[in-house]
Amino acid sequence: MKTVSFVTLGCKVNQYDTAVLMNKLPRSRYKTVPFTEKADVYVIDTCTVTHKADAEARNYIYRAKRANPDGVVVVTGCYAQVSSEELKGVNGVDYVVGNSDKFTSLLKVIREGEQQPEPQVFRSDIFKERKKSFESPDIENFPGRTRAFLKVQDGCNYACSFCIIPHARGRSRSLGVPEILNRMEKLSLAGYKEIVLTGIHIASYGRDIGTSFFELIKQIDEAKIVGRVRLTSLDPADFNAEFIEFVASSDTICPQFHVALQSGDPDVLKRMRRRYEPERFLELTELIRETIPEAAIGSDIMVGFPGETEEEFRNTYSIARESPLTYFHVFPYSKRKMTSAALMPAQVRPKVTKNRSKMLRELGSKKKSEFVRSFIGKTFPVLVETHSKGTTPNYISVRLQDKGLRVGDEADIKITGVNGEEAIGTTALT
Repeated sequence: MKTVSFVTLGCKVNQYDTAVLMNKLPRSRYKTVPFTEKADVYVIDTCTVTHKADAEARNYIYRAKRANPDGVVVVTGCYAQVSSEELKGVNGVDYVVGNSDKFTSLLKVIREGEQQPEPQVFRSDIFKERKKSFESPDIENFPGRTRAFLKVQDGCNYACSFCIIPHARGRSRSLGVPEILNRMEKLSLAGYKEIVLTGIHIASYGRDIGTSFFELIKQIDEAKIVGRVRLTSLDPADFNAEFIEFVASSDTICPQFHVALQSGDPDVLKRMRRRYEPERFLELTELIRETIPEAAIGSDIMVGFPGETEEEFRNTYSIARESPLTYFHVFPYSKRKMTSAALMPAQVRPKVTKNRSKMLRELGSKKKSEFVRSFIGKTFPVLVETHSKGTTPNYISVRLQDKGLRVGDEADIKITGVNGEEAIGTTALT
């Protein structure tokens, strides 16, 4: 039996893609093993959002060769798509498979691939596929996960000045609504109680097939296939009060909004080529809090964008502090080739970026802890993800005090305390 080891770096879309590959390998002929173990084939599904992500991918290549010098190493994903020539020069790589060929060539490489004297590359111009329809096979289970991801959209038509992902994923493409509902049915029958809708720019869903993300959400809510449907990141330019009110009225869509901010300064947002101003972000997040008081509101914030002054950073910090955000991810700016931001003057010194990131992360931790603490004494339906941990619909991680709760079940849990950013809970008495 052939052994294959997978590692997935980056976003939920990559995690979905990896799960597709794992599902397509016949269990009678292939066995998946942890990445630290000896395997016949190692598949590294990469991210390239930052230089740190690239370095992490290269580290996994070295780790694979240490685990089994005779193993076949395959690098796929976004790093493979935009930097195939660079990866060809990394010692230990046998195959480089871009996103453009992930579902056409990769399985064959896993089945038939051998160590190569020089890496073989399977990569085509992803923009020549702009007329191509959405391509991603369905799956029936996610190994090791209690919630299922469902990719409904891929690619991005925008050109934020810092972002390399359009070069890695191509134009925006959508999966048809009937097929989405069909795939949700399969996941529900497999026992999943929560499905997370994923995409590269999910709010662009449907524009290529004559519908919209809001229409998709309404049809999913009407179908009520699973009890929980969770959304991923939305730009402030991409939703409105009607969308928020709909989520508030839904018994299916989880009360969690991830509203991408990136910067709280209007001049920085212009240099980033974002399509909104800070006031729009504040307006929407305050409306969410007013309409759905228990909602989790998250965001992404970039620090150290070229030319970011102390005043511009303070504007971002002020919005993060004063807004009703309950958590946010802080990303130091990373210079990426093929982006206009890489050529901008006044690149911020790493030490300054590091200090600013630290300030924001400390603020984020405080806000998240305060949000969790506000629910002490309240009871939530918690999806049990491990024997000691679960998640509420509004995205609170709960450390479970009860023994015997089954992974994958949903249990009514009373929040009794807080430990850092995590709630402590016990089964509610009926």
